[in-house]
Amino acid sequence: MKPPTSSSPGGVVDLHRARRAKRLDLYRSRQADRVRTVRATLETLTQSGTLFTKEGTRRGLSLLKALQLLQRIGARLEEASGDGVLPAPRRPERMDALYVEVDELFERADKLAGRDEASVARLPGH
Repeated sequence: MKPPTSSSPGGVVDLHRARRAKRLDLYRSRQADRVRTVRATLETLTQSGTLFTKEGTRRGLSLLKALQLLQRIGARLEEASGDGVLPAPRRPERMDALYVEVDELFERADKLAGRDEASVARLPGH
């Protein structure tokens, strides 16, 4: 038996679930965008030869650390969605803790990648 949807007569939409899915989509989109940007910057540093200078090496290491943090974000998002080995957390406190951690990881990654401006706007909590 199929659960009712908003398009079926008398269907009920779980707004909490819809908000949670939207929030995960926003985080995933942000993470994918950051990974593309960091990889492109690393590629530019390598192709231009700048990576092999003292300052370029420093910048490259910073970008690699940012990439590691972005990978951790991906793992946390996988955990939050239940797509990984473990099911998604059921307690709202655990989900909130995951989102706080993801926000902090984004902040750290953005600083390392040189995105100190207002690119880390926190997503709404509810």
